[in-house]
Amino acid sequence: MTKRTPPFEDSPQMTHPRLSAGAAPFLQSETVRALSEAARAAGTGQALDELWTARRFLDGTPAAVAVLDTDLRYLYLNDTLAEFNGLPVEDHLGRPMPEVIPGSGSSAEVAREVIRTGRPQTVVFDGRVPVDPVDAPRWWLGAFHRLDGEDGQVLGVAAVVMEVTEGIRQRESLRRAQERLELLEETATRVGSTLDAAEACRALTDLLVPRFADYAAVDVLDPEGTRKAPATPVPVRLRRMAVAAAPGTPEPLTPMTRSGEVIFHQASSSMTQVLTGHKPMVLNRPDDDTVRLLAPTRQRLERYRALELHSVAYLPLMAGGEPVGAVIVGRRADSPEFTEEDVELLELLTGRAATGIGHALRYTHEHETALEMQRAFLATPHTPGPGVEIASRYLPAGRGAEVGGDWFDAVALPCGRTLLVVGDVMGHGVRAAAAMSEYRSLLRALALQGLDPDRLLTEADRTAHVLDLDRVATCVLALLDPVAGHAVLATAGHVPPLLVRPDAVPELADLPVGPPLGTGSGGYESRHCPLPPGSLLLAYTDGLVERRGEDIDRGLAALTALPIASGHPLPDILTTVLDQLAPASSEDDVTLLAARTH
Repeated sequence: MTKRTPPFEDSPQMTHPRLSAGAAPFLQSETVRALSEAARAAGTGQALDELWTARRFLDGTPAAVAVLDTDLRYLYLNDTLAEFNGLPVEDHLGRPMPEVIPGSGSSAEVAREVIRTGRPQTVVFDGRVPVDPVDAPRWWLGAFHRLDGEDGQVLGVAAVVMEVTEGIRQRESLRRAQERLELLEETATRVGSTLDAAEACRALTDLLVPRFADYAAVDVLDPEGTRKAPATPVPVRLRRMAVAAAPGTPEPLTPMTRSGEVIFHQASSSMTQVLTGHKPMVLNRPDDDTVRLLAPTRQRLERYRALELHSVAYLPLMAGGEPVGAVIVGRRADSPEFTEEDVELLELLTGRAATGIGHALRYTHEHETALEMQRAFLATPHTPGPGVEIASRYLPAGRGAEVGGDWFDAVALPCGRTLLVVGDVMGHGVRAAAAMSEYRSLLRALALQGLDPDRLLTEADRTAHVLDLDRVATCVLALLDPVAGHAVLATAGHVPPLLVRPDAVPELADLPVGPPLGTGSGGYESRHCPLPPGSLLLAYTDGLVERRGEDIDRGLAALTALPIASGHPLPDILTTVLDQLAPASSEDDVTLLAARTH
């Protein structure tokens, strides 16, 4: 049976008569030797020789050995145990173990139990050696067994103790190494599993607080301010992406800053030095002058002091050899200062997280740029001609996907006509958004030439092919003539619009499908459709009706089955369509353009 016993339990002082060394049943080594020599001379020394050999073994073994009587008084101990206890052998003999070693209460209890039950026990206990110059915990393995006489009388208990500190330290080191590997893997998984920069930074602060710090923040170089870390210390502008505080932090200071806040750091600040030097900086118990350098503003200085931060560490976030930002971690109140081991682990964590954060920052910047471009193009379509009312809606893809190349437009033409356009450039990202703007401008310019939709698509396809645009696009054109009561439609590889005439069920426009724009193939046809006053036309992109692993006909059928009436307000119609058909998480954007004639 193995049990762990703390070595410093207080045990009650027991009063026992101290035995003299001569009264102990164990003879002195010199006496045993003399008896052995005399017995050998008389020819009867075998038993004494065995006794002498046993004593030589006990006295010389590197294990600590002791024999105690039933009152736990030392009857015998070797020099190894005496050295371990920090007292000479003579100061042990005849005295109870708890009296000699005040911190041995738990071991004494084990010895008493062995004496009472007769069952041997093996225990592991830790403690500190009284004369050890290095005040560090150590561990021992102790084996206890009862000693019985020939007549069955209980004589006492024997104990053999071996130090196992090194083995336990190695095992503890392996355990810590395993925990470190698991933590690094968790960091890479949590931080690297998202392309949203703010979410990646929050994942890092959630790992750091409260496990390693009472306060943590992630600041990144701001594309609208300091886009790249300077080579020499100068004032820098950073954007706070995430901040976290441990439970128990004073409520007015939680959080101390807001995510998204812009922070200016002085040239002399620790943050600026970390960004330019690419090395961490640790400040344990800094003086007031140093704290003033830490705080960008007087208000922030007061917050630092009120928060009782006594230790702060700054660590750069290095991606591709260049800093993209930095992590600030702080400890307050009764938390310990940062040790070298703490900083080493924090460097590994931030180094692993920096790659994911760097990727997310690049993606987020590109995504937001493309999204702003797209929104700018979609925000204010031209006013339609007379007799046409329009409404539009744009729903970007989920946060994990890049922005697409959807667009819509309405162009007022002579003779009271209006050209409606809805299109979709192949692919995602900034290049798709840029190509979308080129197609949008090209179609608008060609529309002003008064071309019918089929001719307009033919010219747009030819021009895009000549210009060698690297993205093809699908689109649908609808030339509305409210006075004549009809529309001319044509499509370039696009999904057909939905027509809802007064007192009629919704139906998809039956259009011949031409190739996408930019292929140089040509071959577009127009189709005339009656469109009496009060008719509704709904054009859209395929993100509304297309699902991975499903036939698009299923989505088109769901669209035609929606409870849409041509007289309903256009915003309400768009809301109904999106509520019924738009997926909760889509890989593609959804664009809608509704028009009603009067």
